[in-house]
Amino acid sequence: MKKILTFAAVALALGAFAQGAATIAATLREDGSTNTWTQTDLQDALGLMNRKYWRDMQSDAGRRAWHGPRMGQFVLTNGTQLIRVDVYKDGYIATNTPTRASSRVRDPEAAAKARAEAERQAAEARAAWEAANLPPELAALREAQRQAAQTQEVSVVVSP
Repeated sequence: MKKILTFAAVALALGAFAQGAATIAATLREDGSTNTWTQTDLQDALGLMNRKYWRDMQSDAGRRAWHGPRMGQFVLTNGTQLIRVDVYKDGYIATNTPTRASSRVRDPEAAAKARAEAERQAAEARAAWEAANLPPELAALREAQRQAAQTQEVSVVVSP
C-alpha cells in the first residue's frame, strides 16, 4: 500500500510540475525497456488502481491482498446490532455489519408445486430412457417397481 501511495504522490507531483511536457515520467518494464508516462496515462493508471482497490476491499481476500493477513478480530455493539471489526497487519481496520439473509423463495406453495413438477418430469424422462435403452425384461421390472412404489395400499395385521 505504501508503494502505491508513494507512486501516486510522485505521479501527481510530476504532473503538477510538468503540465506542458508530453512525457512526465519514465519507468522500467519487467524486460528492462523504458515505459514513458504522460499526464493522461498517469491519471488513467491511478483511476484503474483506485477502482481495483475499492472493488478488492469488498471481500476479506481482497483486504488481505492489500493490507496483509488479519491479525485480530473483535465484536462491538451499537445497542441494536453487532459489528465485527477486523484488524489487518498494516493497521487497517475494517468493520463488517451483519446483514439478514433473505429467502429467494417468495411463495413456498408455488415452489413446492414447481419442485414436484420437476421431479415428475425427471421420473418420466428416466422411465422413457429405461424403456428405450434397457432390455425389455429389465425395463418391465423397473416399470413394475415404479408402479408398486406409487400405490398407497397398506395392510395392517393385528393379532392378540
